[in-house]
Amino acid sequence: MKKIAIITGATGGLGREFVKRICEDKEPDEIWAVGRNREKMTALVNIDERIVPVEADLAVNGTEILRQLLSENEPDVRMLINNAGTAYMGHFDKMDPSQVESICRLNCSVPSVLMSYALPYMHEGAKIINISSASSFQPNPYLAMYSASKVYLRNLSRAVGAELKSRKITVTCVCPGWIDTEMLPREYDGKRIHYPGMISAESVARKALRDSSRGRSMSVPGFFAKYFRIYSKITPTDIVMKQWMMIMKKHIS
Repeated sequence: MKKIAIITGATGGLGREFVKRICEDKEPDEIWAVGRNREKMTALVNIDERIVPVEADLAVNGTEILRQLLSENEPDVRMLINNAGTAYMGHFDKMDPSQVESICRLNCSVPSVLMSYALPYMHEGAKIINISSASSFQPNPYLAMYSASKVYLRNLSRAVGAELKSRKITVTCVCPGWIDTEMLPREYDGKRIHYPGMISAESVARKALRDSSRGRSMSVPGFFAKYFRIYSKITPTDIVMKQWMMIMKKHIS
């Protein structure tokens, strides 16, 4: 029975870092790197011969592709990293309904379904890592859908993690702040956007894997995310939202 690791969103900045870190581990016989960009997927294979590129658009029918692969191979899933996600920064009333649906699917339904598909193939000592966000600590205007979807994933991770303790399977929810990847816009109206407390994808991946190996249910990398978590607990929500809007509105059209 092959021991495998599954990483979604593998071609993005954080996804690539997870792939690299997992390649340092000798345990997985295969690393299923899931993404939709064929060119970037091909480049991943050069990192390690154990990498198996899985071209799948999770926003469409990618979960079914993974279900079939699991059914055909019946592997020992040692790790599932739900990293794929999407975001929209702007006014909710300017979002197309298809964007609303896409965020709900990719950030909520997809990780839930993949956990459900993978768990029958997971055994004692297996790990699930779900990438949530520091945005899950409070409602974030102009990131309303993203923030809400990450609350869902954080609560799901904590609850399922408690259920799986009897099977000795760890679920770790990762809640970083701004990550320095190509996903973030760098300029607005000719002015550079400043992201407070931005940290590298490498540091997020390393801490997430370390916390997972220690059996922790939460991983909060970086000072800003830790501070925001505490600040959001002790400060009234309306005040936090007003402060957030003051910071962000100059970057929103």
